[in-house]
Amino acid sequence: MRAMFCWLTVCCMTVATAHGEIRVEFAMDHDPEVTAPEPIMIFPENVLSLWLNALARPEAEMQRMAAETIADSHAFDLPNIQTAKPALTKIVSAEASHSAARFAAARALIVLDAKEAATVLFEASQRHGSDLRQLVEPALAKWKFEPARNVWRKRLTTPGTRQRDLILAIRSVRESDDGACVEALLAIVHDPLRPVAARLEAARAVGALQGSGLEQDALRFKNKASASIFDRLCAVALLDRHRTDAAQAAMLQLAQDAEPSVAAAALVSLNANDPSLVVPIAEDAMRNDDANVRRQGVVAFVARPTPERVTVLARMLDDLHSGLRATVRESLFRLAQTAELDASIREGTSAVLARDSWRGQEQAALLLAALDHKPAAGRLVELLESPRDEVLISAAWGLRKLAVPETLPAILDKAVRQTEFRKTSAPRPSLDIQVALLCEAFGVMKYAPAEELLRRYVPKDMTMGEQSRTAAIWALGHLHAGQPDEGLAKLLFERLTDPSLFPPELESVRNMSVVSMARMKTRTQVEPTRKFLFGKGPPERMNLKIRWALQEMTGEKFPELKPVIETRSGWFLEPLEVKSSERK
Repeated sequence: MRAMFCWLTVCCMTVATAHGEIRVEFAMDHDPEVTAPEPIMIFPENVLSLWLNALARPEAEMQRMAAETIADSHAFDLPNIQTAKPALTKIVSAEASHSAARFAAARALIVLDAKEAATVLFEASQRHGSDLRQLVEPALAKWKFEPARNVWRKRLTTPGTRQRDLILAIRSVRESDDGACVEALLAIVHDPLRPVAARLEAARAVGALQGSGLEQDALRFKNKASASIFDRLCAVALLDRHRTDAAQAAMLQLAQDAEPSVAAAALVSLNANDPSLVVPIAEDAMRNDDANVRRQGVVAFVARPTPERVTVLARMLDDLHSGLRATVRESLFRLAQTAELDASIREGTSAVLARDSWRGQEQAALLLAALDHKPAAGRLVELLESPRDEVLISAAWGLRKLAVPETLPAILDKAVRQTEFRKTSAPRPSLDIQVALLCEAFGVMKYAPAEELLRRYVPKDMTMGEQSRTAAIWALGHLHAGQPDEGLAKLLFERLTDPSLFPPELESVRNMSVVSMARMKTRTQVEPTRKFLFGKGPPERMNLKIRWALQEMTGEKFPELKPVIETRSGWFLEPLEVKSSERK
């Protein structure tokens, strides 16, 4: 059950992790807002010397592990890591090196951007097999390593080149911007005896290398009597950087292809050139069965918004694809900051909120709450009864964020019913999250009639839910802010000091109890709280919220926190004694 709760919490509390600003989160997590200095990460002393010694050992496995560790540690800015380059280069160049050690050393040199080792890497890649070539040659292409170009050019024109090596050569000349290969690449594109994968890769390379003059080559594919999907993809690839009217007309036709892979590729190219070219067909694209095609229609309207177009975009809040829904939501939030678009976005999103689809309801609730669109509050109250967890949570979050006082009686009614329900039914993670958000709404709006309900969550009763209990205590602190209720403060002190172990009191409940005592300016519990907490250790070792609360309660000013110094450990070789983390 705990694992399930954590999973659902992650799903619900990070609605927009990859997409932007709007996310469901608890107010109590940021009130009070307390932050610690960023920790300072250090490596174990002399750890690089150990790894260099391992590279010098004759055992292949030791060399491999050391090289892999050096490559991995580079992301953490290990000081003086560049001194490993000579030892790594020696392993790559030595004929006696084991293939696994050589591969790991080559990878480490690439990660370290060791351009000075390009010649050694190139020679080893040509002598020691395809896997090493696949690793090394893309780096050489990125570095524009001139001696490798002759090898790639030769592969393009040599009959019988293995497909894997041929595709590697095609990608390498593209990455190295070798325009001299265009004719050889076009020969591959038009050669029906070549593997289809290599021909398409060659078409993409030509299209990237040359921005004009390929219209006839593309039309040879596009206008075939029985042009295959491959043919049409080649046409799109060849015209990728072309800006002539003929090229764009051909791309517009391809953008409306019945095959989604063709249409999406053409739309991506047109949007990169000028989204205005896609606007006339964007609505049709947004009705396509394929999410990649629909996304490109959205991209065009977002890039060229009008009040009419954002209304169409609002309907995409109900898209079947979760990532696309989130993209639309974030785009509309951003566009709503423009005065001439704001009203249309709110109107279109409200229409989505009024419909029956849970996907649109969830996204519209999030967006309208983020826009502080208070007319949505009535509909959000209705959606508290949704059978979908996503909707009932986003509705509760939206109501707390909008903070419309007229909704409070309905919110209290729902919270009471959910409280009764949880007493008679198996606990649901979504119920705990929803009730916690509703409790926060009582605290935000200081709704005194909710106090009786909130107090029911103070005693230690695990069926009442961790988030709900913590939020209820947070809300009680706001209800009594600056106005001590010593009876309540005594109950909160009991939560803080609860000695029982079966089960132990929740840490979040303990912390929030101290915060709320501080917020209500309790008098009777100051010294007992101070004595209890200082018995646990000095202020610099305390939980940040407890530290904040103690300062509020006592008026004491604790020393400023200094960054924690943490040793980054867990490497395959470390000194025998690694100092533990400490705060200095």
